[in-house]
Amino acid sequence: MDLNAYQQRAENFITEIGREYYIVGAGLKDRLEIAAIYERYADLFTQAAVRDLLDRLNGKEVHYLAEFAVGGYLDNRVKALSEAITNAELAATVPWDGQDVPYQQVPVLLRNEPERARRQALGELYYNRMAQDNPLRAERWNTLHDEARRLGFIDYVDLCDRLRALNLRPLAEQMTRFLNETESVYEPRLAARLAGSGVPRDQAHINDIARLFRADEFDPLFPAGRMLDALRRTLTGMGIDMDAQPNLKLDLEMRPLKSPRAFCSPVRVPHEVYLVIKPQGGQDDYNSLFHEAGHAQHYTHIDHNLPFAFRYLGDTSVTESYAFLLEHLLHNRSWLQEILGVSPEDASAFVRFALFQKLWFLRRYAAKLLYELELHTGPVDGRAATYVSWLERAGRVQVPQERYLSDVDDAFYVAQYLRAWILEMQWRRHLEHNYGPAWYQHREAGELLISLWRIGQRDNADEMAGHLGAPGLDVAPLIEEALSAEP
Repeated sequence: MDLNAYQQRAENFITEIGREYYIVGAGLKDRLEIAAIYERYADLFTQAAVRDLLDRLNGKEVHYLAEFAVGGYLDNRVKALSEAITNAELAATVPWDGQDVPYQQVPVLLRNEPERARRQALGELYYNRMAQDNPLRAERWNTLHDEARRLGFIDYVDLCDRLRALNLRPLAEQMTRFLNETESVYEPRLAARLAGSGVPRDQAHINDIARLFRADEFDPLFPAGRMLDALRRTLTGMGIDMDAQPNLKLDLEMRPLKSPRAFCSPVRVPHEVYLVIKPQGGQDDYNSLFHEAGHAQHYTHIDHNLPFAFRYLGDTSVTESYAFLLEHLLHNRSWLQEILGVSPEDASAFVRFALFQKLWFLRRYAAKLLYELELHTGPVDGRAATYVSWLERAGRVQVPQERYLSDVDDAFYVAQYLRAWILEMQWRRHLEHNYGPAWYQHREAGELLISLWRIGQRDNADEMAGHLGAPGLDVAPLIEEALSAEP
């Protein structure tokens, strides 16, 4: 195999796939059509190509290419099922208030519905519709499991762990520690939040958490019209002029099928990166925007001379850590007061809420990791009770079993989120130690980040932690943050 020719073909493939996902997510078309793209690039993902790369595992670049080839091979094997599931969701509707509501809009309605009885009724309709596609999801996952073994791996867990270097078992041990050590603060804080929203503790459901995290009492602090200005001012403080980045494409148009959440689509890194926004306001919308802006700034600053593997591939925990770094500025009292003009009292109230929300997500993702380690060791059918058990243990609220397959991302992306949360704490501590809580106002901080962004994903999260002098990724700072946060 000619590795240079392979990388060029691979980059063309990712560009086409990325553009298709951008167009659909931006609401520019109503159907995802990826099968034909895979057909055009089928040579990238043949068993022969995959085995050739697996046999060459020597050095980062080839390792990343092997991971890409295996991932593409697996995606190719289930492309028809993936397309069928996505298109079914795009076409699906739920009857509500006398009209057919698009399935993908229901989570927004759930977050915004103040009446608990209506939330429960809408949620039941939503999960019933979700369950209709679970046979397709189960078939897809079982196929992926079979293919992992066919490629010579013990199971799907072994495949993801070896190719992505996720250290899944040690990470699971760390997150089990996180669950155990934060239990004493989580339960009373959850009870207080539920009581404040009028939800009976013994009846609390994940739909109620969705509404709780809508946090409309904080809406005046996060107006839709100031989102982009807040982002611009933040980046300007670090010496980054967002409007002078020709490779960053802001998609601001309102379209009916456009994703309600901001997303970043790196179609051609670093030359064509889309930041897609559908401003609605509220803290969740700001969180989403700043998270995706972190991705966008990373991708737009990557050195174009880097090989394909370091610009597109590698440990995505790294780019997720940059996304969390910008997102978690919303937890920074100085930023809230200086950039958004929030009063000290309101800033403190919001930070208390935001840190509880982060604790919820960390516990939820810890449980998802532990669940997925069980899910991916055999057939996925009949695992709904396992899903409910893990998620209810961590969240301490009712969880619908219908979500047991839709709440699972490919290739243990849950682990990469957890690794990113850990790494983000290390970035933040370093920046605050050197530049103070208002580090976002220092050009030197921006220069440091740009120097890190330029290397793309050449180094994995463990190595990036090493650049800061840390021995590796450690969950202890996240536990300390959770235990020290004001209730």
